[in-house]
Parts: sequence; C-alpha cells; structure tokens
Amino acid sequence: MIQQQMREMNQNIERGNQQINQMVQQKMQDPQVRASYDQYVYQQRMRGQPAMDYPTYTYNYIYTRGFSADGMAHARANEANISANERAKVQDLRNAEAQRGMAQQQQRDSYFANQQEAGRGLMGQSTYIAPNGYATQLPHTWQRNTYQQYQGNTYFVDPGGNYFVRGNDGYWYPLSQR
Repeated sequence: MIQQQMREMNQNIERGNQQINQMVQQKMQDPQVRASYDQYVYQQRMRGQPAMDYPTYTYNYIYTRGFSADGMAHARANEANISANERAKVQDLRNAEAQRGMAQQQQRDSYFANQQEAGRGLMGQSTYIAPNGYATQLPHTWQRNTYQQYQGNTYFVDPGGNYFVRGNDGYWYPLSQR
C-alpha cells in the first residue's frame, strides 16, 4: 500500500515537472522573454557576474510574472511560506524525536524500577506509597493484624493485609504497594 502511494506520488511529481517543462518551453519561444533575457545577460556581463541559463531564466520569468513588482512579491511570499513550512516540519520532527527519547527514557526508568523492586522482593521487602507520595521500603512478610515499629514509625497490617502508617497527628494513613 505504501509503495503504491509512493508510485502515485512520484507519478504526480513527474506530471507536474512535465507541465512545468512544457510551460517553460512554450515561454522560451516568446520574443518578449527572449529580449528580456538578452538584456539580463548584458547587465550581468557589465557587472562581471555569471548569468543563469535561458531555461532557468524563463522559469523564473514565469514564476515572477515577468519579474514584475507584484510577481516578485508573490514569489518572495511563496518562498517565505515554503521556508516557514519547512521550519515547522523540522520542529515537528525535533518534537517527535524528543518525545521518543523521553518515552525510551521512561521505559528504561520503569525497567530499572521493576528490577529494583524485584530485588527488594527477593529480600522480603516491597515499596509502599503514602497518600502524600512518599515511598518507603517495608518488609512484606509482616503478619496480618499486627503493629510494627520500624525505622521510627508505627505501622499496622490489617486483617486484609493492607498496610497503614501512623502519622505525627495520630491518624492512620493507608499505604499502597507499588
């Protein structure tokens, strides 16, 4: 499917190029364009600068509507728009790359955290998270319906195996296992 779309896109580009080439070939036959080109070549020589070839000059002649003021303004605006679109697409690409990089880093961080947690599990501990986001490692082997003094805090394991920590205010706060 992608190859078919690529073929169609390439065919459209080729048709567009053929149309442009036909327009240029026709306009090259216009005596007014030829006279304008001859004058341009003369001016370039007087300045000691190289001149573009006749087909390129003719293409630009068409693009700028005969190098008229409004045609030149149109061409400049068009080129500025193309440049702005390219810059936006490059920025979109950079943003996508940054997002991909962050996703990869998050995956690595999650993998590392999982490996750390697996290691704690082998040592009889698990990570528990308090409602305020504080994480602590506690033994997951505590019996149900018991109170434990551990690292300066008091914990309670209810009959369902849920852990709670007593706060400084005397209230019990639930801990969730990571």
